[in-house]
Amino acid sequence: MKNKITNLKWIAVLLLAFHISSTSAQWKVGVQAGYTHNSLSTASGYAYDRNYDALGGFTVGVPVQYEFVDWFALQADLSYTQKNYSSYRSGRYEEVQSDTRNGFMQLPVYARFSFGGEKLRGFINAGAYVGYWVSSKTKGAQLQYFYLIDPEAVAPYHFDEKVPFDSRRDNRFDGGLMAGVGLQYQLTPRVQLLAEGRYYRGLTDLQKNYMLKQIHRYNDTFTLQVGCMFTLGD
Repeated sequence: MKNKITNLKWIAVLLLAFHISSTSAQWKVGVQAGYTHNSLSTASGYAYDRNYDALGGFTVGVPVQYEFVDWFALQADLSYTQKNYSSYRSGRYEEVQSDTRNGFMQLPVYARFSFGGEKLRGFINAGAYVGYWVSSKTKGAQLQYFYLIDPEAVAPYHFDEKVPFDSRRDNRFDGGLMAGVGLQYQLTPRVQLLAEGRYYRGLTDLQKNYMLKQIHRYNDTFTLQVGCMFTLGD
């Protein structure tokens, strides 16, 4: 009998907690945009004089949030995010360089913890993301050899072109971890302004396992973004 009473008490507590969270919970939707700073995490491999630098880009997306209580929410963002990088060679081939601009459709899903006052609050985000590599474009210079005229003569060849995907080589699925920190300001009862810094750690190789002694390539992406959220319902 005692166990039954204890169980009923726990059920009542859970039902009360669910009722409180359901009455205070609310949906929010918004827009956000910002700057991306991506670097390619890889090794030079056999091209010992090849170097990689980070390159800037942009991100734009639509966040959707379900807020359980004022300090905890779950959120997902559907966004288009650029993950760009540059490469160059040194020494004799110093004219060889390229900027590669990669576009990804991305969906991070994460928990959101907030703290502070009623108007101005800080927040921390933590979760994971999945994405799909939708476009790639490269611009730069390559050396062109004129073997029929002079085997030692080289001339720079400039290019600006779309990179076709190869299903045997390119891994277009993208996934990894994300974390963020930011501030939000309650402009009106239904409108929030936000500013956030995020870090995306890619865990999927940009290439499939298609050759021996393959050099792995991962994206490391930082974003600085601003946006606004609109509370739905009553």
